[in-house]
Amino acid sequence: MSGIPQNRMIRLEAVRLRVDEAMHPWHQAEAQAVDAHWAREQVERPWLFNGTVMLHRGLRHEAGVVTGISHRVPYAALLHWIKTQPRADAWHLFGSAVMISSDNAMLLIRMAARTANAGKVYAPSGSLDENDISGGCVDVESGFVREALEETGYDLARAEAEQPLWCWRFDHRVAVFRRFRLNEPAAVLVERMREHIRTDPEQEIEDMVVVRAPADAGPSVTPYMKAMIDFHFAAPDFVTGCQAGGMG
Repeated sequence: MSGIPQNRMIRLEAVRLRVDEAMHPWHQAEAQAVDAHWAREQVERPWLFNGTVMLHRGLRHEAGVVTGISHRVPYAALLHWIKTQPRADAWHLFGSAVMISSDNAMLLIRMAARTANAGKVYAPSGSLDENDISGGCVDVESGFVREALEETGYDLARAEAEQPLWCWRFDHRVAVFRRFRLNEPAAVLVERMREHIRTDPEQEIEDMVVVRAPADAGPSVTPYMKAMIDFHFAAPDFVTGCQAGGMG
């Protein structure tokens, strides 16, 4: 048992993932099926890139810290994992930067058509990859800070970061969030971010989505993001180190 509660937002102090250079046992067992799935994807969605991402095993939650072991896998393996949702010890853990404007709107993105998550709405995020490895460990926070800059043009070093992380799990999918308070109103921020999206050569993002209440996110919001939206608008104040010990 992982000890990570399911379908409930919990407070985290840290995520510690150690990189194992060996092949992920689930990937090793499913290698032929992964290749076959990728061959089909190349026909249906030839624009997808089979880069290297991190897939995890042995996730555990204890005293506000999630620990686990991370392996490099091809993106094709993650797509196969998403399609099959195996019960094996294989986990997809990723981070999201939840950007809150000075007038308390949550700023989300809608993915462009030529991506793996076309039309989906969520906070800037992405699968952890080799850029997030430092000193033999995976840094979840570097991943979502980098994704926010790439996807919206906003450098989160300029924002106020909430002290704890938040975590939501469904089966073997684990979303880790940090909320950031930006010091400008949504209208100003979104205008600037849309200009970044318009000129971004990657063209991964279709548009920004401004959420001032849970219904604003629309039907294509992902389940993990909906959980954070509901949580945020029920408890919009940032948590400091001396608060909310029982919120998990």
